[in-house]
Amino acid sequence: MGKEHNVTKSSFEYKRSLKERISDSRYELNRKIFYGKPNKKASHINERRKRLFFITAMLAIPALNWLIFWLFVNVQSFMLAFQDPRTGSLTLDNFAEVWEFVTSPINNELGISLMNTLKYFGTSVLIVMPLCLVVSFFFYKRIFGYKVFRIIFYLPAIISSVVMVTAYSEFVSPTGPLGAIQRAFGMEVNPVSPLSRSETATNTILVYCVLTGLTTNVLLFTSGMSRIPIEVLEAAKLDGVGPARELCSIIFPLIWPTFSTQFIFALTGIFNSSGPILLFTNGGYNTSTIAFWIFQKLYGTTGQGPSIGAYNLVSALGLCCTVIGVPLVLFARKLTEKIDSVEY
Repeated sequence: MGKEHNVTKSSFEYKRSLKERISDSRYELNRKIFYGKPNKKASHINERRKRLFFITAMLAIPALNWLIFWLFVNVQSFMLAFQDPRTGSLTLDNFAEVWEFVTSPINNELGISLMNTLKYFGTSVLIVMPLCLVVSFFFYKRIFGYKVFRIIFYLPAIISSVVMVTAYSEFVSPTGPLGAIQRAFGMEVNPVSPLSRSETATNTILVYCVLTGLTTNVLLFTSGMSRIPIEVLEAAKLDGVGPARELCSIIFPLIWPTFSTQFIFALTGIFNSSGPILLFTNGGYNTSTIAFWIFQKLYGTTGQGPSIGAYNLVSALGLCCTVIGVPLVLFARKLTEKIDSVEY
């Protein structure tokens, strides 16, 4: 009985497979009659066209954005730098005026702005970035309460700048908490806020930039540290390596690509380094930077009313900064690339 069942089953499968083969043959015959032989070359060309169309469609928007908002703007700025604002003729007077603004002993606004800009850049590179590295290391080591501190350090990136500046201004004022602490220790309190004195205003804003600058860099450095193999740190721990040696000799070399990239990015914006000058002092008390000076020349006010946008002067200054900044960035990049990155 079982043998007959197997024979019936195998014959059924044979008939089914035979029908399928006949059906496939009929399908191939009909396709050859009505459609001809498949053209593999044409199919490959159509595939390449579809891929090219997809890539073009994806790159069209960023390419258009670059052409309009970078290339066109920079070409116009380059032309304005060599153009007389009154007659429109070619001239080098704009560069001479920039030099006068830098070297003038009477009204040396641009010279003061340049020095303040370098102060902000130096603070960012020499203080904020190393401090971000240390804070990131403590977060990476998961110290007690690190989750709470991570939120606290990132709050300045979430809270409005107006709120942060107002709170800091009230804190450092003579009637604020800082003045109360000074009185509690028997120190003399100046009745004028440090933000309203030329000798202390810039340094006070620099302290604010340090306190609120531990945001994005901390996230990037912590992310870079999280990729380090745990076996490396365990081996260092067995060898008796302390936290300071671990940070300087192991962690820092392993995250060097991240650190060097952030340094190059900071260097590309050396002449844009600034703080919330508009919110703190509106450029007064010798706190102006190059970025704020440009803003004042374009949209600021004078004693006679709103100022006329000095686009030619600002374009000449921007071209000078570019001529100085580009070789500096390329040289720094070459130096950083000489340090070999550790693959892991």
